[in-house]
Amino acid sequence: MPAATNVKVDAQGVHRWLQDMNWDAESRRNKYPTKYKYNPDTREQFKLIVREYSRMEDEKDKRQYGSLLDGLARLNVGGRVEPRWAEVMKIVSPFLEMGEYGAMAASACLYDSVDSAEQRNGYLAQVQDEVRHTNQCGYLSHYFASQYHDPIGFTDQRFTRFANPLLQADRNAILDQFCAGDPVQMSLNLQLVAEAAFTNPLIVAMTELAAANGDEITPTIFLSIESDELRHMANGYQTIVSVIEDADNMQYLQTDLENAFWIQHKFITPFVGAVFEYGAVHRGQPWIKTWDRWIYEDWGGIWLGRLNKFGIESPRTLPDAKQDVVWGHHYAFAAGYALWPLLGIRIELPNVKDKEWFEKNYPGWYDEIGNVFEGWADDEMSDPANHTLPVETFINSEIPVYFCRVCNMPTVLPTLYGALTNLRILEYGGRKHALCSEWCERMYLKEPERYTGQNFFEMFNGWDMADVVRAGGLIRSDGKTLTSQPHLNQERMWTIDDLADCHISFRDPLTHDGVFAVKG
Repeated sequence: MPAATNVKVDAQGVHRWLQDMNWDAESRRNKYPTKYKYNPDTREQFKLIVREYSRMEDEKDKRQYGSLLDGLARLNVGGRVEPRWAEVMKIVSPFLEMGEYGAMAASACLYDSVDSAEQRNGYLAQVQDEVRHTNQCGYLSHYFASQYHDPIGFTDQRFTRFANPLLQADRNAILDQFCAGDPVQMSLNLQLVAEAAFTNPLIVAMTELAAANGDEITPTIFLSIESDELRHMANGYQTIVSVIEDADNMQYLQTDLENAFWIQHKFITPFVGAVFEYGAVHRGQPWIKTWDRWIYEDWGGIWLGRLNKFGIESPRTLPDAKQDVVWGHHYAFAAGYALWPLLGIRIELPNVKDKEWFEKNYPGWYDEIGNVFEGWADDEMSDPANHTLPVETFINSEIPVYFCRVCNMPTVLPTLYGALTNLRILEYGGRKHALCSEWCERMYLKEPERYTGQNFFEMFNGWDMADVVRAGGLIRSDGKTLTSQPHLNQERMWTIDDLADCHISFRDPLTHDGVFAVKG
């Protein structure tokens, strides 16, 4: 009896064989149509098969969920985190989890829309990655909730989402833009901008800052996540390669790239900058230098430079974004502190050491915004006995503040007065719409039907702030103490009655001549 032939097939051989199982592109109907035309012969760089992918990711999970995290818990590492840093992680981890969830949906849409079997293979691996990353971010929140002395807020962001004015901007940038609209636009927002540009400072640079502030768990999880991002960036590159050869596609690509970068920048740049510098006790290099290195030089210059040969240029929105970096995150923190009862975290004003650092790294910081923080501290607005909130500074100044209809960010960025210069008010569909810049205006005029939702001020027009807090579930288990606090002290924390005694109610500034809130 002849012996069986001993045939050895490696992983790459299996990958080549699987390509013969491709769909018939002529008869396949896509669920998610696109205005772009794909090249059906596009290749995927990593050529992973599910078996090899699963083996690789299983090893990563064993390292993360195994003895390392058990050791960190036994050493009470969660209890040694700087309180200021731990509080901002109550927002960072859930917000990133939302982005990973949106990325999962976007990768699945791309899998459906392309014709190349290899390309679909790359997107399939990314879907698996994003499922894993979503679980990792959830685990990070769970870890802090079980190890940190004030767990309230780590796992509450979904529950309190409607009351948090930050959430709409976050959801718009890293959820809606990832999984709504044209699949190629999803890829530009997710893979070419968010992952290729912003995950470097958000995930890589943040690990160093987290460790400096006593947080050993975030680097463990974030670096495990980042180990997958190179393949995701390659997927974005291959998306561009798959559409670049068709001349008809070029009429859309540059504009879609510029819009994707602008909408991601409008939220991520000031948010991450505020986390880095106002959420840290021990800081690294200034955010303006971190952004310049990773976004302006590395991504805008080197990474996109690879696409110059295809006719793709750095976004025209990049220079304007670079100007926003100087003061945008300082005013974002000011806006957050002004509305601290709605954030779901404890937050504190800069101390003497912080002020010295800011003035050294941002000359003119005190005259620009620091004096406002000093005024809030001098007036003891963190003390509930005074029945005064920082938002009253904006109310008394009578400067109109809106939420941009496109990016959902408040019109106080990059500076309060600079925002007024760029502000546009349009009327469409029987409503008024505030737009923060010419780039958001361009996006709105192209697709006004896409931006029909209500912003924060429209949803809560006429509501007292205390009622918003009640409806949003931002009250601790004792039924009276607020989840949010304007200080890190355990003594004399604000209650819902203290907040109600402030008598602050919201108005829709689009229908009240720019007035967004009143006292009394």
